[in-house]
Amino acid sequence: MHDTLDGIRILDFTQVLAGPFCTQQLALLGADVVKVENRIGGDQARQTLPATDPHLDALGCSPLFLAVNTGKRSLTLDLKHGRAGDVVRRLAASADVLVENFKAGTMDRMGFGYGAMSAVNPRLIYCSISGYGQTGPRSPAAAYDAAIQATSGMMSVTGTPESGPVKTGYWTIDMATATQACFAIAASLYRRERTGEGDYLDLSMLDTAAGIMAPNLAIYATNGAAPSPSGNRSQTGNPVADVFPASDGHVMIAAATQNQFLLLAKLLGREDLTVDPRFVTLSDRIANAETLRALLGDAFSRERAAVWEERLMDAGIPAARVATVPQVWHENAQLAHRGTFRSVPRQRAVGEGDWPYVDVAFHGTREVDRTPHPAPLLGEHTEEILAESEFSPTEIAELRSLQVI
Repeated sequence: MHDTLDGIRILDFTQVLAGPFCTQQLALLGADVVKVENRIGGDQARQTLPATDPHLDALGCSPLFLAVNTGKRSLTLDLKHGRAGDVVRRLAASADVLVENFKAGTMDRMGFGYGAMSAVNPRLIYCSISGYGQTGPRSPAAAYDAAIQATSGMMSVTGTPESGPVKTGYWTIDMATATQACFAIAASLYRRERTGEGDYLDLSMLDTAAGIMAPNLAIYATNGAAPSPSGNRSQTGNPVADVFPASDGHVMIAAATQNQFLLLAKLLGREDLTVDPRFVTLSDRIANAETLRALLGDAFSRERAAVWEERLMDAGIPAARVATVPQVWHENAQLAHRGTFRSVPRQRAVGEGDWPYVDVAFHGTREVDRTPHPAPLLGEHTEEILAESEFSPTEIAELRSLQVI
């Protein structure tokens, strides 16, 4: 675990994926993340994608929730209650960052927008994550990852001509937006060190998607040709950058350069391909792509994918077998070496064993040996957090009796 953000307190008004993954990254960097959740049900993700253990579902510990809430503490609060304002203001007064991902304008309507919060704490960095941003014709609309993949053009270049548009098999935009938000927050914290000033950050999932699509968009803007879905084939048309069936699975080859093509031909014992006029140059190979793919596919089908992966990598050719999720989790020696997959002991209320999580994607020379909080039970730390903000036991009891917390 890192201690880069030790001493930084984050108020986390987010739910589902993009916002929670952002604040989890900050927690794993040492920040104290206070997750503010609705009194009834909490984060939507608690009840999404049910666990195989019904006990975990009953406690609001779905796999989706566990994946993006490690390292946080949970406080429950009815934001629509008339007394909620006092709680939020007192929490904000000592916070460094506030992150929210409600629909645009929601926090303002509840009285917790940037203007109100910065009046309490001028040093506060306030980050709003939404589908389309806080301004513009689509800003009021709700959005999920798949909708942004569609409206950004991403789905139009994913899949094949036969399949039609296909979304990615993971939450591309949510996770990328979270990473972008972390970058923006870190940059604002650095700026605040120099100026003493807080900031307002408007993060849009659509803007993030446009950034991911930058090469496709730039190619179209330059060449005027709309990209089409290419399946597993390279967008360049290079037939030696593709997925080929092996005897027990598939292997991805990315022999992008002329030298890599020569190395591949030698590895396959097909040096004749390098002097065949149909395949001598990249332009030749693109013009005769289907013929070359058939020849390569026949060679690859004779051996297992893991064997090809090893041989190709040893030859200096970028390649990998197409791994399943269980294979990635259990068999990836590189991720094991990096310590990417970690675990944290469960709270006693949810039984024995550990909960897994994926660590931040970098290492530093000043990492510390410290175990983060497990993903919290709903409201697990409410009284503890309020006491830290100088709410007295009497005030806390009153808020609970009024069903504010």
